[in-house]
Amino acid sequence: MIKLPDVQPEQKVLDSLTAFQQEIDSQDGFEAQSALAKTSFSNRNRKGNATFDEVKKALTHMCSGARRCVYCEDSVADEVEHIYPKDLYPEKVFDWNNYVYACGNCNGPKNNKFAVFRADSGEFQAVNPPRGTLSIKPPNGEAVLINPRLDDPLEFCMLDLKDTFKFVIIKPKGSKDYQRAEYTFDEVLRLNHVEREFLRQARQEAYGDYKARLREFIHHRDVGSPQVQLDSMIDQLRKKGHPTVWREMQRYHKRKILAQIDKDLDDLFDQAPEALNW
Repeated sequence: MIKLPDVQPEQKVLDSLTAFQQEIDSQDGFEAQSALAKTSFSNRNRKGNATFDEVKKALTHMCSGARRCVYCEDSVADEVEHIYPKDLYPEKVFDWNNYVYACGNCNGPKNNKFAVFRADSGEFQAVNPPRGTLSIKPPNGEAVLINPRLDDPLEFCMLDLKDTFKFVIIKPKGSKDYQRAEYTFDEVLRLNHVEREFLRQARQEAYGDYKARLREFIHHRDVGSPQVQLDSMIDQLRKKGHPTVWREMQRYHKRKILAQIDKDLDDLFDQAPEALNW
């Protein structure tokens, strides 16, 4: 998971979302707002709704590869996901900045899972209600979940490129940042868990594919292939799935730790330093 690019839909789309949100905000009380948020979003988030057709186009531009999920980077993104759950935060149900494009395998288990560091005490508190019970207004506080529209997830974790291809938390244990990373990667998204072993395997396969593409680029560059062909190769690499793997390959080289685990790849980056900016 990487920080997402800043993409904005046309102003008319933002204006429509604002009008939709005003309908929710006009309701009296949290329960009424939460109930209307669910039905209103469900009614409008359909194919053929002009506003949400444009919302999905803009969200697609945020995705890696062929519209990959912003969380797992593996499956097709096909669900408009609320970072702040709409049941708990109806005031954000039509907030463009609260949307990402996710897959059902990530969005389903995430559901209403959300937690805050309480504003009054700083303590961690899960705010999602038990399944089958009504939502209650959450306390004020800072979101625990790492938000890829605002935060850089790779400031909290590194991907182990040597052995496991799992995310390893790099923040001090017991710190607030450690709690955020553990809650996001392990409890909510479960990106390291055995039931999602296919993700670890896919990250490992992506590593080999990125390496092969870099080697191929160097070969074509050195034999004098046309620039248009080289540009196409760079563009294809940038659009590949699992961009976190590529970012980590670059970071390992920049930190001079890549040679310890893959001297061959380290040499490739030395031969093509321009690839560090792709």
